[in-house]
Amino acid sequence: MILCLDFDGVLHPHLRHEPDFCRLPLLWQILRACPNVNVVFSTSWREVYRHDELVEFVTYGGGEDLAHRIVGATPSLENEGSYGRRDMEILSWCEANGYKGQWIALDDIPEVFNGNPNLYVVDGSTGLTEAAVAAIIQRLCP
Repeated sequence: MILCLDFDGVLHPHLRHEPDFCRLPLLWQILRACPNVNVVFSTSWREVYRHDELVEFVTYGGGEDLAHRIVGATPSLENEGSYGRRDMEILSWCEANGYKGQWIALDDIPEVFNGNPNLYVVDGSTGLTEAAVAAIIQRLCP
């Protein structure tokens, strides 16, 4: 299973009254509970930072043992006319990598998924919560 990960509104609240990546321990909790899940970055941060920097952002401070489970980042489809369609970016990554398995996306903007049922919508004003973690774990490793 692939977990497609947004940062803003998921790993930290949008309003940023808390530091960036303040919800990382909750992501680590999900990944440790579901050892067969790998991560693909679907965040806009992938357009600004190198892959190794993104990996460090989400593993530093206690999640370093999970770094090997981050397997890529979705492409930008700006030139193909699908820019901002994260569902299409994820499907493009799956095709390019020969991945035919299941995926789930954690994101706070449902509009960029065009109703795709693989989206788990996170409340961007809070980011990940304990309740969301329990629901996500149940969905990822039933």
